[in-house]
Amino acid sequence: MSRTVIARLTPAPRSSRWIALLLGFVTLAALMLAACSSVGDDKHEDKREDATNASTQTFRQADATFGAIHCSGGANAHDNAAGSTGSPSAPVSLPYYWDRELPRQSGTATFRIRFPHEAGGREGLGFYLARAANSFEMRLNGKLLATAGDLCAPALYGGQRPLHVPVPQAMLQPDNELVVTISARADARGGLSAIEFGPDSVTRAHYDRALWFRVIGPLVIAAVSLVLAGISLMIWWRQRDPLFGLYALAEIAWAISLAEFFLTDAPLPRGLWQVIILSGRAVFMLATAKFAFIVIDVRARWPRWLVNGYLWLKLPLILLMASVLSVPYLKLADWAVNVVMACCVGGALVWSAWRRPNRERIVLAGALGLATALTLADFIRITMIGDFYWETALTKYVSLLFSLAMAWLLVERFTGTSRMLADLNRDLDRKVAQKEDELRQLYARSREIEREQAAMKERGRIMRDMHDGLGSTLVGALSLVRSGQSSSPVMQKHLQQALDALKLSVDAMQDTGGDLAAVLGTLRYRLRERLEAAGMTVDWQVERLPELRGLTPQIVRELQYLLLEAFSNAMQYAAGGVIQVIARSLPDDADDAEAIVIEIRDSGPGFDTTAASQGHGLANMRSRAASIGGELQIESSPHGTAVRLLLRPDRWTDTAMPRPETDPA
Repeated sequence: MSRTVIARLTPAPRSSRWIALLLGFVTLAALMLAACSSVGDDKHEDKREDATNASTQTFRQADATFGAIHCSGGANAHDNAAGSTGSPSAPVSLPYYWDRELPRQSGTATFRIRFPHEAGGREGLGFYLARAANSFEMRLNGKLLATAGDLCAPALYGGQRPLHVPVPQAMLQPDNELVVTISARADARGGLSAIEFGPDSVTRAHYDRALWFRVIGPLVIAAVSLVLAGISLMIWWRQRDPLFGLYALAEIAWAISLAEFFLTDAPLPRGLWQVIILSGRAVFMLATAKFAFIVIDVRARWPRWLVNGYLWLKLPLILLMASVLSVPYLKLADWAVNVVMACCVGGALVWSAWRRPNRERIVLAGALGLATALTLADFIRITMIGDFYWETALTKYVSLLFSLAMAWLLVERFTGTSRMLADLNRDLDRKVAQKEDELRQLYARSREIEREQAAMKERGRIMRDMHDGLGSTLVGALSLVRSGQSSSPVMQKHLQQALDALKLSVDAMQDTGGDLAAVLGTLRYRLRERLEAAGMTVDWQVERLPELRGLTPQIVRELQYLLLEAFSNAMQYAAGGVIQVIARSLPDDADDAEAIVIEIRDSGPGFDTTAASQGHGLANMRSRAASIGGELQIESSPHGTAVRLLLRPDRWTDTAMPRPETDPA
């Protein structure tokens, strides 16, 4: 079924052959550049090391002693590991690859490094180790600095991750001895890398890069591969297209093969686990090869012979490598079989793209060719720099190129149907956008209506204030004039009250920015002449108050009229005395969250609060206090009267009067 569909694809123009040829040259150039880069790696590494020598040290030489693992029940792991060394101390170079130096052997090794250190600098220090496998213990000047795993029973994949060990300044001396004890299993990639010592920021940066490259990167690729495999399996279950099944199989196999990079111990017995890891890589090669042969529509018999030959060679290699994994010749043979298989499949793709070019064949040929070239270059580079465990190899990321190419090809097969769906989606988007514009216009209109209603409500409030305050005062003054009973002091009092009411109404409309102290200061300024005329001295004790976001014009107006009534009573009954104004914030607690206290005290003769409570003045004050969520207390004695207002801003809600749109001043 898939072959019929592919055969009907429209051939690409002849210019595609030149594209295929260009891809071939690019692949060859990538191979040459990557191979040549291995020569420059050491030079760049030396330059980087010279640039950081001023602040870091890299230890590449150590004195090592070796022994067997034989922990007794009564002693700890360190004592047994250190005491089991049966060989004299000998200088070794780091990194130390256990499987290369001591193949098919398990044991312990203690590395001693002596280095000087000059005290100074505030930045913390640390050690960076690319590897300390399979379990390790680090001591600095005889004190335990770090440990991982059990020296008596090292894990199969223990110590494969990079390490960063902070160093306390108190542990450092002018002459230091670093002792690293490792316990390695046979054929488990044990050993010790070069150790870098320097500022914590530098060693931490090196650790982060290594962690991303060696652990997190493979983990992310494995997770993405499993997700893509799940999606492809669901499509394959519905359509039974072999391409989707092969793609899912390849992604699952590659995710399994990457497990050894981010797992610290094998979940199964060692031999079985190695068979699974190696089989995952082989299944990935087989699935990608069959995928490519279906795409290029090869009708000859040689692809079947190639696949069968690959299986006959890989199965014995997998079984042998699972039992004697560290033999270099087996690793080289396994690598050679994979490269030959990749070259055969890549050659078939390039030939097909040249003879019958189309986008699918060109993309697959380029991806597989580039992946093969990078693998060859990686082999040359790793061989030249001596990375026995391939820790710096890019091979674990190379398959991502071919996986992405296969994913693109599968997505490309849905483009015919997706065009129609895209047209429908565009039409739907247009209609949705039209509805959104209509809703946006309706919302803007509703906001405009809300602003108009707020403005009308504010105008109504101003009219009520002028009617109740200024209007009533002017009416009273006019009545006195008409009755002929007016006198200059009385008329002056009424007119002053009218002017104060007008000014307070204007002040209430100003944007205070939540500054309650400014509101109190404005009120004092407005009443200055009246206070001076009454012969009163003001004792101003207003502290720095917090910003009150809910201080709206309505609250300011109610607060001003309430305090104005308190000032008026003080000027009436305590003329010539002292009036004390106190404002402070209470400490935050469970009951009073940002509470504000305002007190007005005078030195008048006082009054009976029980009898006076029947009047309108005190009742209005209590009503205004309640309207803004405050609590009013009035205490009076022969020595004076105190009006105490407790404000709780947390009770202020958004239902307060909105601020005016324009500044009336």
